[in-house]
Amino acid sequence: MAYIECKLKSQRLLTTVGVKIYLPCDLPVEVGNKVKGVFTLLHGFTNSGDDWMQMTAAPRYAADNGLALVAPDCGNSFYQDMTYGGAWAGFVTEELPVLLREMFHLPAEREKNFIGGLSMGGYGALYLGLSRPDLYAGCASFSGAVDVAMMLEHSHIPGVKEVFEPIFGPDLRLSEASEVRQLAAKVAALPADQQPKILLTNGFQDQEPYYIRYQNDSVDECLRALPLAHYRRLQWDGVHEWNFWDRSLVYAIDDFVNPGYAAKKLNDWAAPVTETGGAPRG
Repeated sequence: MAYIECKLKSQRLLTTVGVKIYLPCDLPVEVGNKVKGVFTLLHGFTNSGDDWMQMTAAPRYAADNGLALVAPDCGNSFYQDMTYGGAWAGFVTEELPVLLREMFHLPAEREKNFIGGLSMGGYGALYLGLSRPDLYAGCASFSGAVDVAMMLEHSHIPGVKEVFEPIFGPDLRLSEASEVRQLAAKVAALPADQQPKILLTNGFQDQEPYYIRYQNDSVDECLRALPLAHYRRLQWDGVHEWNFWDRSLVYAIDDFVNPGYAAKKLNDWAAPVTETGGAPRG
């Protein structure tokens, strides 16, 4: 395996950007010795790409399936081409893939590229995946802040204007091009084989402070009404934390890459434990 921390010079952003990469370059014989696909992982608000490599078992799951992982540092951009800031959408979807393919010969085929993210990155994964169905065969949102309009409605709450004005401008207006419902409707009009697979996950208890469950309820109602070729929403007991997102990634790999993988991991986790030896516990 190889963990690589890059500092890439972006012509779009006019700055260097940190990117964390995992390459399964020592794959076992049964997996094969070539990268089978690329999973771009997007981080949450106030965080960075390091989190995916440090806080989850993402590299181990990637190694199981011959996947490369790419986790860029995108600030608090909500993965937009910001009004007062960087062109992050263009960087992630257009510039970054070209740079990494030149350096690491990662596969370029649509059917081998997937995007997922947590919280802010969950919105980003849906936004970018649905905006560019020509680039990604699957997009997954884990506890995603997927209903940005719902958050913009509460501009009187301290912090909302400060967070979103640099992204969407002083009017805090979400354009149709950034609204996942509108994007999903356009994707639903495509032939089935041109639509990316879509996965949403959220915890039943994930409410404060971002009302994530309710955001996902709202978007889910719309997506279920569309003729999407492959859409799933999974929910279980959980809140806004890393155990939930670790498990969510397993379901995304199962959905997009390796059907049956989640059941295998669940069986691993459910294996009985036998304690032997040692002093009795009183």
